[in-house]
Amino acid sequence: MGPLSSSAAYGPPPAPRRHRRSGVVGPLVLIFIGSVFLLQNTGYLPPNAWQNLWRLWPVILVLAGIELLLGNRVPWPVVALLGALVLVGGTLALGLSMAPSTTSGAVDRSTSTDLGGATQAAVTVRFGAGELNMGPLVSPRPDQLAVMDYSGPAELTPEPRYVPTVGGIGRLEYQLSARTGGGPSFVPFVGGSSDALHMDLNLNPTVPIASLNVQMGATNAHLDLSNLKVASMDVSLGAASAWLRLPEAAGLTTAHISGGAATISIEVPQGVGAQIRHSGGLETVDIDQDRFPLVSEGLYKSPGYDTATNKVDLTLETGLTTIEVN
Repeated sequence: MGPLSSSAAYGPPPAPRRHRRSGVVGPLVLIFIGSVFLLQNTGYLPPNAWQNLWRLWPVILVLAGIELLLGNRVPWPVVALLGALVLVGGTLALGLSMAPSTTSGAVDRSTSTDLGGATQAAVTVRFGAGELNMGPLVSPRPDQLAVMDYSGPAELTPEPRYVPTVGGIGRLEYQLSARTGGGPSFVPFVGGSSDALHMDLNLNPTVPIASLNVQMGATNAHLDLSNLKVASMDVSLGAASAWLRLPEAAGLTTAHISGGAATISIEVPQGVGAQIRHSGGLETVDIDQDRFPLVSEGLYKSPGYDTATNKVDLTLETGLTTIEVN
């Protein structure tokens, strides 16, 4: 065998290959955005949360700085943990800054709204947190549409907005006056004032309600619609507990109820037919099949529904929800 060449025997060793570790800022930001979407869809964050999220943009600079400073010096789980802590801290700080102040004290206020010539009404209620009760007015004036009674922080007092529209339908809207658009704060349960919020809304039982839209967050709700003439209703619940009694003499009522992490109890008055459809995620559904037998997958229907004078076409779309219908 011939002698080895000098280049083969004494050449420099190959340079070690350096593996570049992928960054953690991008994945953290994606996880954060996905979490916000999830919390919005389940009702833990108000629908307009994105209007406040832009204030967190400096956090991205902080995350990038942490990665540049520590990225190649400490294990990536440590960097990811620090980044997550920064995101959580920034979100909590924003929530505290957006939380409604209670320095002005609690108030009790009652507001009456008249029809103003309208013959029907479309009512919208946006109530972020607290206790909400709804029912019929007792002995209303002929032109009276609604009475709202509120107890809670002065700066959150709902201001009714009413506009009579063409076609004889008056549009009435209630929304809490907080900067977060009715929620207790940007981060749920931050601020501590939700327990002090209490709103009663009573509607004229002789006025047809063409549409009723109720949007609730972390709310304890008691909605007795049995004596109201509601043609169409849409109720959206977040982290709520709600009891709902449907109309008993309104002809056909079309109802859509959606919930996040909610507990919902629904009562259909005796003598009222019901067709109930439900779809959802991790839900527990208890429907009285003596009154509303299962006719196909996800569809329950009372005998004689098609010919009933008063009936409800009810659709349930829920997430992590417990539902009882009887």
